[in-house]
Amino acid sequence: MKAFLIVVPIFILIGIGWSLKYKKVFSPATLKENNFLLYWFAMPAILLQGILRADMDVLQNPLFLVAIWAPYLLTLIVVWVTGRYHETPERFATLALSAVRGNHFFAGIPIVYLAMGPSGVEIGTLILAFSLVIMQVLSIGSGQLALFGILSWKSLKATGLQLLKNPLFLMCFFGLFLVFAKLNHLPTWANETLKIMADISTGLALLMLGAELRLENIFKMLLSVWKIVFFKLVVHPVVTYFTFTALGLSREMVQVGVLLAAMPVAVNTSIVAQAMGMDSEYCSRGIAITTLCSILSLPLWIGLLGLA
Repeated sequence: MKAFLIVVPIFILIGIGWSLKYKKVFSPATLKENNFLLYWFAMPAILLQGILRADMDVLQNPLFLVAIWAPYLLTLIVVWVTGRYHETPERFATLALSAVRGNHFFAGIPIVYLAMGPSGVEIGTLILAFSLVIMQVLSIGSGQLALFGILSWKSLKATGLQLLKNPLFLMCFFGLFLVFAKLNHLPTWANETLKIMADISTGLALLMLGAELRLENIFKMLLSVWKIVFFKLVVHPVVTYFTFTALGLSREMVQVGVLLAAMPVAVNTSIVAQAMGMDSEYCSRGIAITTLCSILSLPLWIGLLGLA
């Protein structure tokens, strides 16, 4: 019961966001403006704050990077081996794209904070700082390979350009630069500014996540996207748990890594799927259903990880 209560505030806010959109309190313009605020200011602030506070001693473990990158690759291998049968190229490409793209910032960081407090957020932002690029490249590359049977230089170049315009990606590098240059002890006014900006993120992000959900005909949607649910909410966190454990990461690192891996599909995945010619409707259904199913799966993972 305690594990379930940890995630209750998260889903109450998601539900409020959905209700406000349903009642037309949130207009399309409001959603666009709030998402811009989150994407360009609040989320980069919480990421930078976490990186500057994180314990970088973990980098002395030569297997750290291998451990946080390997689950993405291993999960995609499982998807390719077991998930491609009886699927059109467009749907399988969407499945390959969605399997490892978690809603780390809108849902993951808030849930890690509720389950583990500020120390969990520091670990989570450190993991994301070093895995964001590999996640983007592997998910988009795998999706394109499934769709066209070949990786093109054009798509890889486009992915690189997108990353260079991504404020979260840029903030990762800026934060790591400050840490390695030993400039991470910011003056009080700068720390307080970051804190205020980061505090905007949690509630607003969850409201926007709820407002983006499309929940028509839930049961039919669940039957159509069960593979996305299985690979994203079960396979990816299981692979992450065994990989982190086998490569000797700390218990706290394992707990945070698995929680982040257990997040539902990221909302922006449908935009990527549409831009690449995949089945964006299938992807949108996967986002909605994995978000709903995570109401049950996240408390289970919290309990299994000993966080309750």
